[in-house]
Order: sequence, then C-alpha cells, then structure tokens
Amino acid sequence: MLCAGIAVLACCLLIPAADENRRLVWERERLKADLEQLEKQVDVNGQFLKSVADDPTLLERLAQRQMKMVREGTSVLDLKEKTAHADMSPYLLLSVPPPPPIPPYRPIGGAFSELCRHPHTRLYLIGGAMLLMACGLILGDSARRSGTQHGAPSGL
Repeated sequence: MLCAGIAVLACCLLIPAADENRRLVWERERLKADLEQLEKQVDVNGQFLKSVADDPTLLERLAQRQMKMVREGTSVLDLKEKTAHADMSPYLLLSVPPPPPIPPYRPIGGAFSELCRHPHTRLYLIGGAMLLMACGLILGDSARRSGTQHGAPSGL
C-alpha cells in the first residue's frame, strides 16, 4: 500500500510537469517557424530595397504606378481578363507565405493522466495517495509487531 501511495503521488506531480514541458516544446517549435518566416520576409524586403536603390528604371516604374501615371508614347497593357486585383500593390509581390500550421497541441496519456492533469481530481488523488501511504505505514508496522508477539520469543 505504501508503494502504491508513493506511485500515485509521484504520478500526480510528474504528469502535469511533463505535460507543461511538452507544451513549452510545442510552443518553441511554433515560434521557430514564425521566426524563420519573418527572417525570410526581412531578406526579401532587403533584396527589394537594394534593387530599388540600384535600379533607376524600377524606381521610376514604381513611382509611375503609385501615381497612376503613364509615360508619353506608352500605353497601359489591356488584358482580356479583368483581374480582381487590378490595383494590386507591387509590394504584395514581396510577401512571403506564412509557414504551414503545426498540428494543435495534444497531451499524451490515458484516463489516469487526464485525472492527474485536472486540479480538482488531482487533489483527491493526492489525498488518496496520502491515505494509502499512511495505511501502508500503520498496517505494515502492526503486521511486523503481531508476528513477533504471537510467536515464541526468540533466544529462549
């Protein structure tokens, strides 16, 4: 009974701690994916700014597009299909797609681990474990004493 009480008490303490560690690892992986996406976005934006600074033609085309002006002697290319994003900003071309979503967090374990995760039932389990430990200590000691009292005294 003493060992069972110790085991239940250990489960009540270790299962929630292990679950919290797994949740933190899951969040770290999610944040790593977000950081990688942001770093890629920074690299793409940096390359675009460098190309704008180095290429005067690109700079002129961006300014004309922003001010909706057309240079003399040129015309706007008419497309057969009208797109929904006809006034789309060229800056949207620089956006890096978000990372693929990671699966939602799911704790491992069965029914007993679910009992250990909830504070209310964990309190009852800890109380039961303490009761088992106390019974194991009391009954284990009385069994030893009763064995020596009823038997013949040793050494006589």
